[in-house]
Amino acid sequence: MRLRAILVLGLFCLPLLGMAQERGDVASHGSIFGGYSPLNNNSKTFNGWDAQGTFNLTRNFGITADFSGTSRQLAGISFAGFSAGSQQHIYNFLFGPTATAYFGRSSVFGHALFGAARSSLGAGVTIPIIGGISAPLNTANGFAMAFGGGVDIGLTRHFAIRAAQVDFLRTNFNSVDALAAGLTSSLGSNNQNSFRYSGGIVWRW
Repeated sequence: MRLRAILVLGLFCLPLLGMAQERGDVASHGSIFGGYSPLNNNSKTFNGWDAQGTFNLTRNFGITADFSGTSRQLAGISFAGFSAGSQQHIYNFLFGPTATAYFGRSSVFGHALFGAARSSLGAGVTIPIIGGISAPLNTANGFAMAFGGGVDIGLTRHFAIRAAQVDFLRTNFNSVDALAAGLTSSLGSNNQNSFRYSGGIVWRW
């Protein structure tokens, strides 16, 4: 009778042990992400990068710092080694909470991030032998926030591929600066809505 009870208890515990092993198969103290990140606004595409670090307070809840930079060539000419053009850069510095759900080594997450955005417009020329010379034309700072999430496909305990991260990004440059940044085509609005995609490599610890 006692042996039967032990066997029944063992069979009951096997699924729980499997679940515990599955939960422990992913390093979940935090993560660092880096990858390619285009920004789309009013059919205009800025290409760039996104770097993100998350420190988990619990297994499923953490605090994220997100830094990204994108740029777009506005105009340019080149001839016989000489070139001239103007380029727009947008940087975002965001912080906020992140919630994560794990499915084996893979995970799904969502976040709400808040911080600041910086826009800079510059022009430059490239001269053979001398090299490139550039000068800033306009810079602006504004409030920014991003709401979104993504999917990480686990490869090992510590590494994953971020298949997709999609964010709705709102910036609050004044209308003149937004027009100079290429984030709007007319004056009158101090809010700019963009969508950002990110994909790359995740390291977990």
